[in-house]
Amino acid sequence: MTIALLHTADLHRPTFDRLLEERSYAGVVRHVVREDLLARARDQGVDSVAAETIALLQELAAAADVVVCTCSTLGPLADRVAAEAPHVLRIDRPVMEAALALGPAPLVAFCLESTRAPTLDVLTSCAAKGQEIAPRALFCAGAWARFEAGDMDGYAARIAEAIRAEISARGRPDCILLAQASMQGAAAHLADLGLEVLTSPPLAADRAVAMARLRAS
Repeated sequence: MTIALLHTADLHRPTFDRLLEERSYAGVVRHVVREDLLARARDQGVDSVAAETIALLQELAAAADVVVCTCSTLGPLADRVAAEAPHVLRIDRPVMEAALALGPAPLVAFCLESTRAPTLDVLTSCAAKGQEIAPRALFCAGAWARFEAGDMDGYAARIAEAIRAEISARGRPDCILLAQASMQGAAAHLADLGLEVLTSPPLAADRAVAMARLRAS
C-alpha cells in the first residue's frame, strides 16, 4: 500500500507520519512538500496554480493507492482530480462531514482568507440533501503571521483567543471546526469550553488508511 500526501508546509510531514503510525498503517508513505503552491495561490489566486497542482495530483494518483491533499486552499483542485480518480482526498472533507453530524451551525475558524471560500464550499457540499446549515465563519486575524514566524505556540494561542471572543460575543455553536491542518494545536487551548473541537488531520488519516486498506483487499 502507498499513501501519498501533498503538503504546502513541511510541518505536516511528521504530523502525518505519527498519525499513520498510530493507525497501524504499515505501507509506504510518500510526502511531497510544495510551499510555493500556497504562496502563489494566495498572491495570484488558486487558478494560477491549478494546472500545475492538478498535474502533480494526477501523477501521485497514478502511483499511489490514496492521495491526500493537505492544503485547504488547494482543496477544490483535489476535488477536480477526484472526479476521475476517487482515491484522491482533500484533507478537510472528513472533518466537514463530522462537523455537520454534530449540528447545522458549526463555528468554522480559519487563518487565511484564501481558505474561506473553499472551506465554506466543501462544507455546503457535505450537507445532507435538504439539510439547512448555518455555519459561522471566523477569520482569526493576526494568527498566520505567527505561523510564518515559526511561533506555533503563539499561533495556537491567537486562534484560541479569536474563538473565545467570538463565542463570548455571539454564543455557543454546535461545534468548533479548525479548518486548516496547521490549526490543530489550538484544540488544547479550547478543551475547557465543553464543545467538540474538530481538526482535519486525524480524520483525514482515518479516511486515508481505510481507503488504502480497501483498495489493497
